[in-house]
Amino acid sequence: MTRLNLPPVQDIAFLRASVNYTEFHLTDGRKIVSSYTLIHHENQIKSFLRINKSYLINPTYIEKVNAVGSKREVQLRNGECIRVSRRRRGVLEGL
Repeated sequence: MTRLNLPPVQDIAFLRASVNYTEFHLTDGRKIVSSYTLIHHENQIKSFLRINKSYLINPTYIEKVNAVGSKREVQLRNGECIRVSRRRRGVLEGL
């Protein structure tokens, strides 16, 4: 079994679950696919925030948190907006 060489944490913008794979979206726009699940990577990279069932984001890459009524979304430095689930809203406290 080959081991995935993870890029440095500061080069990762966010991770997105895709069935039983994980897509690493890097700050330079590249994408790397891992055959491990998002939960596996969440256990490996403790500093990232799980904002919904499909996304694990680098907190240093957050531009701002948008609030529309009771809904929240995180805007990343690359302009991408990711919805925050109701049960995960607490992870954004203190940002």
